[in-house]
Order: sequence, then C-alpha cells, then structure tokens
Amino acid sequence: MERHREQEHKFDVQDGFSFAALGPPLARLGVHAEAAQHAMLRATYFDSADLRLLRADITLRRRVGGPDEGWHLKLPAGGPGERMELRLPLSAGTAVPPELAKLMTAYLRGARLRPVLTLDTDRQATRISAEGGEALVEVAEDRVVAERLGDHQVRAWREVEVERLGDEGKVARALERLLAGAGARPAAAASKAARALDVAPPADDKARRDLLAARLHALVAMLAEQDVRVRQRAPEAIHDFRVALRRTRSALRTFAPLLDEPAVAGLRAELGWLNEALGAARDAEVLAARARADLGERLDEAHLATVAADLLSTLEAEASTARARLEEVLDSTRYCEALESLARFAAAPRYRPGRAASPRRLRRCVAKEIERVAVTVRSALASDGPEAEAAFHSARKRAKRVRYGAEVLAAVDHKAATRLAAAFTAVQDVLGERHDAVVAHDRYRAEALRAGQRAGHAFAFGVLAERERSAMAAAAERFPTVWAKASTPKQRRFLSS
Repeated sequence: MERHREQEHKFDVQDGFSFAALGPPLARLGVHAEAAQHAMLRATYFDSADLRLLRADITLRRRVGGPDEGWHLKLPAGGPGERMELRLPLSAGTAVPPELAKLMTAYLRGARLRPVLTLDTDRQATRISAEGGEALVEVAEDRVVAERLGDHQVRAWREVEVERLGDEGKVARALERLLAGAGARPAAAASKAARALDVAPPADDKARRDLLAARLHALVAMLAEQDVRVRQRAPEAIHDFRVALRRTRSALRTFAPLLDEPAVAGLRAELGWLNEALGAARDAEVLAARARADLGERLDEAHLATVAADLLSTLEAEASTARARLEEVLDSTRYCEALESLARFAAAPRYRPGRAASPRRLRRCVAKEIERVAVTVRSALASDGPEAEAAFHSARKRAKRVRYGAEVLAAVDHKAATRLAAAFTAVQDVLGERHDAVVAHDRYRAEALRAGQRAGHAFAFGVLAERERSAMAAAAERFPTVWAKASTPKQRRFLSS
C-alpha cells in the first residue's frame, strides 16, 4: 500500500478566473510555471448511508484517469489541509478493497460502505518549480460536476487546489496571496465530496459546550484514529490506543456520580473487555522491550548469551500471540457494537436528574479522585511486600484518573488544570516505573526457579532480578517528592472553586 502525505488548500473561484493571468506576478516570485497538464478524472466516493467517514473528515474514493488513478483513502494528518493518503491500484472490480475497508472499522462501527457520489473533474494542473528545477507547488484548476447517488442531484462549480510538493511554505503562501488578489476565496468545505453532500464542519452546538460531552466526542475520534494506526502496525500504536481507551474509561468512572448508571453500566463492561485485550498485548510488548534493554548490553557475556536468546524468543512469541488475539477482537462484531454504543452516548450523554455536567460538579468529581489517591498512597506507605505493591499499583491507576479528569477541566481554567494534570502525570510515571520493574523482577525470579541449576541460568536470572529491584528502589526514593508536589493545598483550592 502506497502512502503519500499531502498538504493542500482549496479555493473557490468564479467562472471568469484564469490562473494563466497570474503569470507576470508569478515570475516576480522567482519561480517557473511549467506547461499545464490536462486530465479528465472520474471518481466514485464510498461512505455509509449517514456519511460517517466524511463527518470524520475522511474520504474514500475510486478514481479513474490522471497520473494517480486508483483507490485513495485520505485521513486527517495534523494541521489544516494536511492529509495522509493511502493508495492502491485499481482492482478488477469496483468493490472497496478489503484492506482499505478494514482500516475504516472504528469509523463505520458496523455500517456498510456504499457508493454515495460521483465526481467528474476537468483539471488543468500546473507545476510551479524553482529556477533549479525542483517542483515546489502544484496548482490544479478544476471544473467539477458532482452527482449525489442518493437523490441524483447534480451540482457544478469551479475551484483551485494548491498542493505543496517540495516547498516549505514560502512559495505556497505567496501564491495563495496572489489567488486572493485575483478573487479566489478559501473553500467553505473541506473536500469536494463534503461540498457535494452538504457535510459541514461540526457546529459548536449545546452538546459541544457540555465539557464532558465534548471530551467523550473527542475520545471517540481518538479511538478511531488509534485503531487505524494499530492495524497499520505503527510504532507505539497499541500503547496510544490503550491510553485513549483509558481516558475514555476514566471519564466514565470519574464522572460516574453525574451519569445515569443504567446507561453506562453496560458500556463500561464492554470497554473493560476491550481493555483486557489491549492490556495483554501492551504488557507483553513492554516486558519484551524491557528484557531486550536489560539483556542487550550484556549479550556478550557468556553466562547470559543463551539466557538472552531463550528468554527473548519466549517473550516475543508471547507478544505475537497477544497481538493476534487483539486483532481478532478488533475485527469482531462485539467491538463494533461497543464503539457504536460509545459514539451514541457521547452524542447525547445521559445524566442523573439534576446532575448535568457543570464545571463545579466536574471539579468535585476530580477532587474526590484526589482523595482516593491519597487514601491509597497512605495504605501503600503503611504496608510492605505484595500488599504495598498492590496499593501502589492502585494509586497509579487513580492518579491517571485525576490527570485525565484535569484534562476535561482545561477549558474552564487551562493554567490550573494543566498544572494539576502535570503533577499527577509525574506521580503516574514514577509509579509506572515501579510497577514495570516489579513485573520484570517477578518474571525473572519465576524464570530462575524454572531454570534450576541448568547451565548457570538461575544465576543469570538472579542478576537481572536484582537489577529490577534496584529500579524499584530508585522509583520508591523519588515518589515522596512527586507526591508532595501533587497534593499541595493549591491544587485543592482550584478544585473547590
């Protein structure tokens, strides 16, 4: 599958517009306009009946004609006008290739893809090059005729696309100023398909002004974005997906006193099921990576070489098995239904009578989470052995809830909420380092017991276990400092206001 990152801006123009008329001012920019290339393009766009892809600023099309004909899936990728385009060659049929359809699972959530629009584009494409010949920008003058396949309504318009190629932005910005001077105006729609199908940017309606609703809506989008990355096996994708899921589960738990319990009970259970699959895959990744780091610098030691090979092989096989299980979960009907339930709830959260999510009530919920962290930390410090580790692990999870709850409050008081989130992120990080060391230590000890006296394996695993014990001690030493910063009266005053 070919990947292409694009950055382009669209402009609406009137019938009398001519890019050729901009030749003299273009020359003053010190660039060269190549001869325009003509192409007739025909594209069929695919989406669900309720246009879920377009509403997420995604387009999926089959294009015939022009130098880049084929299947194109365009995904948001950063700032305005930035897209990641995935391309496949034209197949024998007209059905959406399965590898592209699967990438859209979390956006479609069980809805079926179907043709929704055809676009016929008469294009004049002009490349703008530097004096040395490097292509900087491509300008496409398009005459578009669109037919909506639902009601067969036909629309026609003209527009200009400015796509950066080798340009860092200077030429493109100057060119866009020239276009504005010639009467071009920034396009009202994000894409041709959005314009033809009347898909406008999301309105800032009452639901979006509800801080919790806005948070849940953003998390639905975040989960879908990370689903795509996991399916593409992007670096750290499982970790990022798990974090997005944790934020979602945290919102439903932290603000549970405001939410209608019957409406969220089943949703929390399904997200917990998904978390188990993600957690198993991520934990296996972490343990394998930690073992590689622990062993990597000591592979040349004779007594560790065989140990390293055996252990890494075992851990990587476990990680592969956990990932395969996760992929089965992500392809399941149950997964789609869970995401659909979450999306519906995010669109219209159900609150308990008289408990709408006001900023003051949201603050109180976060304050209660801080109290729970404090109680758990006191229990951990008063214990030792497995009881202490279990309490510290619980404190870590509750610290995450405070951090994620503070992120919801950022729209109320960004500075104070950001300070609170940063303080509890530090607590989470230190306790996370401690927990990872505990998990690795316990695994090395278990491997040592299994190895017995075989070829010095028990000794080697004992060395590694001691190393993790030192990491546990270092995290424990840093904890009081970060906890003191997180539990100051200043944080509580923000939450009580």
